[in-house]
Amino acid sequence: MRGIILREAPMGDKDKRLVMLTRENGKIPVLAKGALSPKSRLAGLTQLFCYGEYRLSKGRTFYYIQEGTLRESFFDLRQNLDRLAYATLIMEVAETLSLDGQENIQLLSLLLRALRAMCRALEKSESLIADAFILRSLAENGFYPELSRCCVCGADTEDANHFPPGGKNLFDFSRGGLICYRCQGQAGGAYLGAGALRALRYIVNEPQERVFSFTAQPEVQHQLDEVAVGYLLQQTERRYKSLTFISSLRG
Repeated sequence: MRGIILREAPMGDKDKRLVMLTRENGKIPVLAKGALSPKSRLAGLTQLFCYGEYRLSKGRTFYYIQEGTLRESFFDLRQNLDRLAYATLIMEVAETLSLDGQENIQLLSLLLRALRAMCRALEKSESLIADAFILRSLAENGFYPELSRCCVCGADTEDANHFPPGGKNLFDFSRGGLICYRCQGQAGGAYLGAGALRALRYIVNEPQERVFSFTAQPEVQHQLDEVAVGYLLQQTERRYKSLTFISSLRG
């Protein structure tokens, strides 16, 4: 079974409890017996980010790892604290959006693309990759944003009376889309300039293989940060430990 380790935790003194996103069965709970021992043949296969081929047996509560072959370890993520922090956020989001036992090949594919992009990330671009993953994974898993019309009155974004050229567009987290100039008093969220709106449309609409192949100016990146995190927190209604750590890195 092909899969990636989304989360790892000790279970007793010798074993590891894992959450794995697999190609065949979606998200599954896994127990790796003896994996905490440095001499265990499973030690190098059961770390966060490990992607490989695993032979599993199914028990009542857990799948059990018998053996495996590592395909990618994403080792470069561990060599840079910013990369590691944002990659960990990506893993938390993937775990949240994946459902137990339900195949989600698109999410696994997007996750692998995001981690590969993060391994190559230039300094200060790590958050852009995480934002792109968050927004695209939300869009592909039931939270596609409304970017063509106002979520309140239905006005088309091409209507200059409601969306004046050069104006800032409000993205409402709870409604999941744009709010026109006339309706903005009825909503709350984050503002997007024209560049950030183009970037958001690119992220949710382009083929997966192109989602992480763009750059953005600092102002656009900051606006995408606000929209991605705000939309994520509103729609998934959970806390993310990695966001707290990222905030501490930013000072």
